[in-house]
Amino acid sequence: MKIALFADVHGNKAALEAVLDDIDRQHPDAIICAGDAVNPFPESEAVWKILRARNIPVVRGNHEEYMLAYYQPDRNPDIRRLIRFMPARFTARQLSTRTITEIDALLLTHTIAGPDGDDVLVCHASPLRADRSFAAGIDADMTAALAHVPAKTIAGGHVHMQWQMRWRDKFLVLTGSAGQPFGDTTDAQYLMLTHRNGKWHAAHRTVPYNLSATVRAITESDFLKEGGPMAWLMLDELLTAELRMVPFLRKFCPTPRPETLSEWRDWVRRYLEAIGRWEPLQPYIREAYFVFRDACFVTSDA
Repeated sequence: MKIALFADVHGNKAALEAVLDDIDRQHPDAIICAGDAVNPFPESEAVWKILRARNIPVVRGNHEEYMLAYYQPDRNPDIRRLIRFMPARFTARQLSTRTITEIDALLLTHTIAGPDGDDVLVCHASPLRADRSFAAGIDADMTAALAHVPAKTIAGGHVHMQWQMRWRDKFLVLTGSAGQPFGDTTDAQYLMLTHRNGKWHAAHRTVPYNLSATVRAITESDFLKEGGPMAWLMLDELLTAELRMVPFLRKFCPTPRPETLSEWRDWVRRYLEAIGRWEPLQPYIREAYFVFRDACFVTSDA
């Protein structure tokens, strides 16, 4: 038996198409998306329609939760409030009512029946939460979350890297990111699980895709304007396969956070200048940089 798993498409249609083309050549018995199919990139609606048309199951990721929180603010008021979630607000406005309804029905986990009861549980980050991965460390809470799962193999995404480890009686494995990988390559990533000799074996695959088509979709949309300065960091992550958002927010952006959009713009510029990425991004963001006017936001994010 073979299972193809991918995650973290993040609205990257060209990457999804390349991954599915490669998967189809492997003739798996099942295909599943381990969350974060949508957001932030502007072809999220098209990505969702492809998954629905092919009846590919999707588990709920934290970015699906962001989309729901935009329309149901009690879930997470910060999505509508904080500047750093401007890209999520942009994406949520692009999604159809039907898509939001379908996302609202997603579950945190999906179990695939394996040979002789050797099932695979698929989640986004962990079986009980969409925003914290077992790859980040297994403390008492994570131990409890993993231990209650009957399946011996648990597959997920979330951290945008291909990874695996044995823990107690479990095989923990990550798919990598189809649409926004981090590491040595910008190529799309996915996972093929094959059951042989009584256990599951992981093959981490990478697939070249038309990155320029994705960049063109970004620049031809309003993402770099309406998504604000955080969108610029996301674009650079796509171009370089290097983390930008996390180091900016954790190490560079001051606390208390800036209060106006123009202040955020200037702090992002300083960061990109400090790492040598401001000039390379100019062809993409020059126009967006000058459209912002001062706008006050409450910014309590840490």
